[in-house]
Amino acid sequence: MNVFISHNKIDKETARFLAIALVEQGANVWFDEWEIRPGDSITGGIEAGLSNADTFVLVWSKNASKSKWVGTEIRAYIRRRVDDESLRIVPIVLDGTSLPALVADYSGFFIDRKTSLNTIAFEITGRQSDIEIARRLHQRISELALKHCGPEDPLPYIICPSCGSEQLRRTSSTDEERDEIYFSIGCENCEWKDFG
Repeated sequence: MNVFISHNKIDKETARFLAIALVEQGANVWFDEWEIRPGDSITGGIEAGLSNADTFVLVWSKNASKSKWVGTEIRAYIRRRVDDESLRIVPIVLDGTSLPALVADYSGFFIDRKTSLNTIAFEITGRQSDIEIARRLHQRISELALKHCGPEDPLPYIICPSCGSEQLRRTSSTDEERDEIYFSIGCENCEWKDFG
């Protein structure tokens, strides 16, 4: 499942927590702050995210109703949906703002104090086994590590797999007799280490 999350920047925190919950359920999520880096084309990034998505999640609110970006994303995805009925649209309403006519017919969620974003993510993705979720999370972590560290890094970690800390210390040493370089990485917050 490839999910595109459309939202207004004022609703970013809710959208981010939903994106994390969807990833935890095994979905591949296009989320602007994860995908668009300084110097990247914003419209190009959004277009790529929309064209690869099979599920469009609309985080809807008064803020989103005033956003030209959100309106453009809705129209672009609805256009794809006209040609491909397998594509899903899932509105998530944060306040009492009425959904746009083009989206109002789709089943979605209304957020209140009792609503869990994890439950919403679970319902969007459907039931998945723990093994499948772990496989997809591992794949996503590997992709992020490769993007951050590069393919030449023998120990591509961006956080400690034990405690989640970003405080990693990398070292290398050379064995002159064998003409080999040894690499190690360790967490400064816990005792986790790895060697390569």
